[in-house]
Amino acid sequence: MQVYLVGGAVRDALLGIAVQDKDFVVVGADFDTMKSLGFVQVGADFPVFLHPDTHFEYALARIERKNGTGYQGFATQTKGVTLADDLIRRDLTINALAIEVGGLFDDTPKTGQVVDFYGGVDDLNNKILRHISPAFCEDPLRILRTVRFLARYFERGFTIADETIVLMQTMAKAGELSHLSRERFWAESVKAMESGTGHYYWQFLKELNILPYFLAELDECFDDHQILQTVLKRLALAKNSPVAVQFAMLCSGYLDGLDNENLSKTLINQTAKQLNTPKYPVQIANLLTEFWGIFAQKPNTNNILRLIEKTKAHQGNTQTLKDTLTAIGMVQADLDIVKIDELLSHAIAMYKSVSIDDIDKNLTGKEIGLALNRLREQKITQLLSEYVYE
Repeated sequence: MQVYLVGGAVRDALLGIAVQDKDFVVVGADFDTMKSLGFVQVGADFPVFLHPDTHFEYALARIERKNGTGYQGFATQTKGVTLADDLIRRDLTINALAIEVGGLFDDTPKTGQVVDFYGGVDDLNNKILRHISPAFCEDPLRILRTVRFLARYFERGFTIADETIVLMQTMAKAGELSHLSRERFWAESVKAMESGTGHYYWQFLKELNILPYFLAELDECFDDHQILQTVLKRLALAKNSPVAVQFAMLCSGYLDGLDNENLSKTLINQTAKQLNTPKYPVQIANLLTEFWGIFAQKPNTNNILRLIEKTKAHQGNTQTLKDTLTAIGMVQADLDIVKIDELLSHAIAMYKSVSIDDIDKNLTGKEIGLALNRLREQKITQLLSEYVYE
């Protein structure tokens, strides 16, 4: 049995990047051996196991043969598979590097020598992302992964090899991305956004002509060069913000290209459906669409009340309002968001201060709600009258 540290851990170590996760390949073992040593299998038939102590992934060396569509359409073989066989099925040469370690319970490198069958070290030194073999096209997720790697390493000077770009574009044009589940689109996009490189990720998906094959509406919006540059600037500003704010920035081009709130929301929801975006980021994008302009001049009572109620800030949900204000501040860069936040804090306090004890006790049914709303309006109108807006 031989055990190797593989993939991203080796790549990042060679780049001088702190290693977060470790993945291993085991040559010369089988399912029963791994289970008998306490390793927990991931899935009923998949040859990947979790270490009983570290919970790192240890995979039996395997080859996969295409027998269907999408990223799940593979048959797996582990018997008699070598390390070279296993590594050639990977996506990029820089991800096919390995270092032999002491064993299943000793991940200390034996010699530290890098095992490199496919030129990954040279590509790493030359800062090139290159596919290993034509088998790259068997998994359409690799298109997005490669763009994500480009986004991650772009500031280090990395580029994608010309032949890999051609292959990615050929796959996209052939409709391979349609075989990916929408969950995978969102998961891969989140990885880019959470790493702080989402602005590059979306930029390169557009530049490499991948975007129209899974986000046609967004691609059409980005055909306007000025809108694209504005959105990319906002995404760069939002790179350390929550994913919900970044998604709102991604869709903010619909605000610039349309003067129709309902149509903008329709396009946001279409984009969200194609990406399988969770409800909360969609909510922030829609709130931005509805409220982005209310502070362009002195705000009015009705808008403040609607913003409080739609974000449920009066019920203690401060995060939704915070993310909405962050998004508004990135679209309206000249706003003093700190001052606006202070105003809204006072408005929320006044909203919450109104109670049934403050209205006529003889009122019933809908009259109670109307009276409460009138009193809230009065208090917030008074607040706004004293608010110095610049």
